[in-house]
Amino acid sequence: MVSVKPGQWVTSSAGRDIGAHYLVLDVVEERFALVADGVKRTVAKPKKKNIRHLWVHDEIHTEIAARLSNGAKVTDEQIRAALTELVGEREEVDGPHGQAGRH
Repeated sequence: MVSVKPGQWVTSSAGRDIGAHYLVLDVVEERFALVADGVKRTVAKPKKKNIRHLWVHDEIHTEIAARLSNGAKVTDEQIRAALTELVGEREEVDGPHGQAGRH
């Protein structure tokens, strides 16, 4: 089974939120991750998502991960900024359609 860590960037691969980008806030019961995007799913009301229904990216936002591991407060604004940074970096590398040169 794929493992996820707090602060890791994930994308929903199943459900009504398919394609939505999130950051992992916590892992519960080994099978589920609490995820937030800072907009629809806030830090106060994260979504409990089965890890099998997530596409796990290699990128972990180190600042968010450190804050979560230290028990420091993470805000929705910080989550949004981290996702913008992570998703933006990927689009710069792959292009707007997911992979360079693919249309």
